[in-house]
Amino acid sequence: MAKNSTKQQVIVGLDIGTTKIATVVGYRTEEGLINVIGHGFSKSTGVEYGQIRNIDKTVNGIISSCEEAAERSHQEISEVFVGIAGHHIKTTTYNYPLFRHGKVDPICQQEIDEMRNTVFNVTPNAGEEVIDVIPQRYVIDQDHETTDPVGEMANEVLGTYQVITGKQSEVNKIRYCCEKCQVNPNEIILEPIASALACLSDQDKERGVALVDIGGGTSDLIIFIDGNPVYTKVIALGGNVITKDIATVCNIPEDLAEQVKIKHGTCIVGQSSPDCLITIPRPYNQEPIQINQNYLAQIINSRVEDEILSIINSEIEASGYKNRLANAAGIVLTGGGANLRHIQQLCSYVTGMPTRIGLPEHGFVHTLSNDIKKPNFATALGLLKYGALQDDAEFIPNSSSDATKGNNNNSGNGKDFWGIFKNVPNWIKNAVDNIT
Repeated sequence: MAKNSTKQQVIVGLDIGTTKIATVVGYRTEEGLINVIGHGFSKSTGVEYGQIRNIDKTVNGIISSCEEAAERSHQEISEVFVGIAGHHIKTTTYNYPLFRHGKVDPICQQEIDEMRNTVFNVTPNAGEEVIDVIPQRYVIDQDHETTDPVGEMANEVLGTYQVITGKQSEVNKIRYCCEKCQVNPNEIILEPIASALACLSDQDKERGVALVDIGGGTSDLIIFIDGNPVYTKVIALGGNVITKDIATVCNIPEDLAEQVKIKHGTCIVGQSSPDCLITIPRPYNQEPIQINQNYLAQIINSRVEDEILSIINSEIEASGYKNRLANAAGIVLTGGGANLRHIQQLCSYVTGMPTRIGLPEHGFVHTLSNDIKKPNFATALGLLKYGALQDDAEFIPNSSSDATKGNNNNSGNGKDFWGIFKNVPNWIKNAVDNIT
């Protein structure tokens, strides 16, 4: 977050990804939309599979990204809303009962919030930290199931929750890297939550939708039913495994393999030509090599179809919501992996569900730059939106370049943001407040 000389705040979202580190700066307009006034990004060389491996490289990447965003926005950056993912993230199903014998009033929201808070305080395994607790469903008097128990009469309520934990060391690395860059990690947010904020509409969430964010190191899944997030999963496979395969087969550097993947690759072998040869230059005056476009498609397809999409499909089936999604909004693909040619069609084929590419444009002004209105920036923009909706105040920045740093007291009640999630006013905020 940044604060200018007139004490009007702007918000900063920071995505520390496997392939890039992205920073976006913006504010909320009078109409309640998010206006992005600056962005920056740098190559990420210290992160593997969503986890920080090299502190110095990650710090350098954050500094470079933030400096670029600060220069473009004319704001000094002092606080950020930062995401967390990685294959260290685990989910566990937890049941918690509420006994109301003798109460004559209907179930109130405070009781449901207290149930969730109690689950949040359950002691995790050694070395782990609770990142979030997501309500899934409630059974009323062993009679019927609902996702919205408020207002019902009941003697007993059994809540089923998805408890999301991560390695405490990984959470601390994020804090440490931010603080080394002299920016305060205001809140740490589960990345698929952020991506969903940017890419999904309220109608999507109400109907039922699965958002799949395919990043460089991980693929994040989050399912919404009746407006509420009911299932999340972080899969330790992303676009980088495809790039590494191409680099190994062609004996070329990974940055060149990434270019070949984006420019010439397709996820569907039938969409490639066996007669088309791709000439790939190599460094150090080595002879260029040629690869058949059809063979390149086979390399990509084997990872995308047989591994990434198949695992995602299995997770959706395991969630128990696949039939509901198939008759609703289906799957929304975002993240850098969503840029792979024909991945939308392949995902629909593998899962048997309607699929579309999700752009991070929900809740943003229509003038959002095409440079960042891309799946690659879904998480960063979602983090910005998350932060901007925490307070009811209007965020209107001063364009002066001599803005001064300020401290955020995070005193807003965030009622507009929490209204996005039906009858769950504080479940996300309570969770992330406990780890920041």
